[in-house]
Amino acid sequence: MRVAKVIIGDIDSITGGYLYEKKLVEYLRQQGHQADIVSIPNLPYALQFLANLWPPLYFLAKKYDVIIEDEMAHNAVCLFNLWARYVTRTRVVAIVHMFSWIAAGGNWLRPLVRFIEKTMLRSADLIIANSRHTREAAENMGLPADAIVVVYPGFDTDLAREKTPEHGDRVRLLFVGNWSPRKGLDTLIEAVSLLDNPLIVLDVVGDDSSHPRYATRVRRSIAVAGLEKRVRLHGRVGRESIARFYSEADVFVLPSSYEPFGIVFAEAMSFGLPIIAADAGGIPELVEHEDNGLLVPPNDAIALASAIDRLASSADLQERLGARSYEKSKGLNTWDDCFAIVLGHLKRLTGEAA
Repeated sequence: MRVAKVIIGDIDSITGGYLYEKKLVEYLRQQGHQADIVSIPNLPYALQFLANLWPPLYFLAKKYDVIIEDEMAHNAVCLFNLWARYVTRTRVVAIVHMFSWIAAGGNWLRPLVRFIEKTMLRSADLIIANSRHTREAAENMGLPADAIVVVYPGFDTDLAREKTPEHGDRVRLLFVGNWSPRKGLDTLIEAVSLLDNPLIVLDVVGDDSSHPRYATRVRRSIAVAGLEKRVRLHGRVGRESIARFYSEADVFVLPSSYEPFGIVFAEAMSFGLPIIAADAGGIPELVEHEDNGLLVPPNDAIALASAIDRLASSADLQERLGARSYEKSKGLNTWDDCFAIVLGHLKRLTGEAA
């Protein structure tokens, strides 16, 4: 099978979506299929429409059985897809990690972004959603249900091992994610400041370069609250280093206001960590309140502080929720599980024997 994988920007970017795309290409190649990466420059949203003019030039010289697109490239391929599907008769598959129009919140451009995303997805032969929540959102946009399948992402099982915290009376919280308003790091910093407990410390792992103004605001909040010794900023770390943070943590906290799935939740669960998260998006499909974690309303620092305090005050609750996280992680997809399902859908779509 000849596959073109279309992405926006650098496939080596450290986010769950890009990790998925990179591992999918690796899997297809390991299975003996041709898988080429077609990277479209990451331009401002309005300029991205100009990218629709470039792919036809590339694809005129190359023939593929299927084009797999990251849905985040919607504005760069929404018109190109019509050419690919109706002129070249190439099968188009869209992988939906997240809808930009939902993540946009109250932005005045939200209806326009929704229309563009819907246009892009309507031209796809198959839509692969990363959770039931994502599928429901796609159906609510008016996309045909029979074109949508749910395939849960995998996670790095080679990282997984049970947590081994040895901190005495200290409780180590762990946040893993790029610094963006959607991830709720500012809310988490406020919650930690509300607790005023020197035994609660927070490790923050993630790239702070994508939203400079937001990063500046978060750092200022840490300084104003006098949390420099309790909040430790580690920046972007490699995949080989992240295991140490998971294994040394007591509680994983990621209060995203919108998370369609969240691979880091699966990773944290595999280390036996209790989870504190916002009751939003697809998070409840991984984190069940009072089972393997505590769910709080999005953007609610007081509720988040209460949940942190509750877990920090009870080693028994940490152990119970963490044990359930570890057990639940055993039932999640590995990367091979995920991509074997995806490959089966691709073979059926292109007429190959599954």
